[in-house]
Amino acid sequence: MSDELDRRLIADAEGYDAAAHTRSLLAPYRTALLLQRAKFMSYEQISATFARHGINVSPTAIGVFCRRNFSKTEIERVRRERAIRPASPPQQDLPGITTTTHSPPPSAPQAAAGQRGPKIARDDF
Repeated sequence: MSDELDRRLIADAEGYDAAAHTRSLLAPYRTALLLQRAKFMSYEQISATFARHGINVSPTAIGVFCRRNFSKTEIERVRRERAIRPASPPQQDLPGITTTTHSPPPSAPQAAAGQRGPKIARDDF
């Protein structure tokens, strides 16, 4: 019995076509995935979006595909081209409270190359 099983396993191994298994279900959707990653969508959000369109794929599979196919530079390029910014939480005005915008504090002058800035006094020495 084990000889027969061994022969079948060897036949399956010899007949295995590695090239047939490297293609991905997500390859046709590469452009959409790139744009979704550029828009800061998580793998879970992308998976839910695909599921709404009838394509069931796990967030892990999307992550693997994105890491293999997209470089950080490529994602950043799409963000620049489309001027995509990370979403900031909406600011809500509370009743009776007025909000003002503050400008950032003025920056200290840049130290010359090779020179260190002033030492900071510390009580714990």
